[in-house]
Amino acid sequence: MSNRDFIWECDYGEHTRFTNALKILASEQNAYELGMCALFVNNNPYNLEFFVVLSYENPKDGQIEKMLEMMTGVGARQRPDIPMNELMVEIGGKRFNSMTVVGVDSLEQAEHGLFQFKERKDVSKIISMKPLGKRLPVFLSHSSSDKPFVEDVIPYLSSQGLPVWYDKLSIDYGESILSAVQSGVKDSGAVIFFITKSFINSSWCKLEMEGFLSRYAGGHGVLLLSVVANDVNHEDLPFFLQNIKYLKLSGEYDHKSVASELLPVLKKHFKL
Repeated sequence: MSNRDFIWECDYGEHTRFTNALKILASEQNAYELGMCALFVNNNPYNLEFFVVLSYENPKDGQIEKMLEMMTGVGARQRPDIPMNELMVEIGGKRFNSMTVVGVDSLEQAEHGLFQFKERKDVSKIISMKPLGKRLPVFLSHSSSDKPFVEDVIPYLSSQGLPVWYDKLSIDYGESILSAVQSGVKDSGAVIFFITKSFINSSWCKLEMEGFLSRYAGGHGVLLLSVVANDVNHEDLPFFLQNIKYLKLSGEYDHKSVASELLPVLKKHFKL
């Protein structure tokens, strides 16, 4: 297992979260094992982008698995569809500023030198970023490791006039997460449970689900939709949800097809 490139798409607006994870990797894996750590940053305000390339030459047992777990855990999205030479070509077109980093010190230099725009949390202290409108939102209940897929579904809902309750967008910095989630559960007109094995093992997801099941049982007219991953068996689902028709995924996740399946039901529920 040598000369392997792993290309990750990260959220520019929360870049510190990813560089902190890279600092941990850099402190545990030396340059002989982790041969390259390169950051590609696009500061075009119409197309802010942040990619990380991790290239392994002589990894020890478990190091790649640790990297995959850590990067996925902070919400990075692996992009095997993007070859390294495509990123290099884009540098020539001035799309990216790039820096190869070695160790924690150079990562801190990259944080200060590559990113020209503030993080989302800093901007939100100056300008409100809460969703507009009074229509009841669609609550997106998911585990943190499934954020990339969930975020790909959001534009399809928004384009059809369906506001969403999504933790990263709907919880202000400094706000109690528990109180915000409770309000989101109470005030939403529908929920989509993105049920993966990570979802089933998440205490937060269980809390959200119990809240919605309580509303449903109380006759509050909330719509319960479930998107079930292909590796989750029917018997693994919470008993109550087993008796409500759900969308079972097969093969690779396809956010467009998921949105296409759910949109007619949501629009009918909200009378759009």
